[in-house]
Amino acid sequence: MSPGSTTSQKDTTEVAHQVRAAWAAALEHDDFGNEDDFFDVGGHSLLVARIMAQLGTAVGRRLPLRLFFDHPTVDGLARAIGAPGATADAPQTRENAR
Repeated sequence: MSPGSTTSQKDTTEVAHQVRAAWAAALEHDDFGNEDDFFDVGGHSLLVARIMAQLGTAVGRRLPLRLFFDHPTVDGLARAIGAPGATADAPQTRENAR
């Protein structure tokens, strides 16, 4: 494993902890796994905005809401947030809103 991979995995793990904590606070429970769909464990679109604002503050950049709808699991969202280009340069859409 290259040193860059280790750093990337560490960063993703840290972001996953932040995502999980934000979900638990918004849902008011932590009875979900990292691969569970947010909407299947009691989440709804109004909570998404709150979670993404919190995570955006934590990572220091604005995150598009669509990122959440495209990646509605803890691990998926953590990977997406850590990916290059995961900022709100493009307009947000409601295309996938639930």
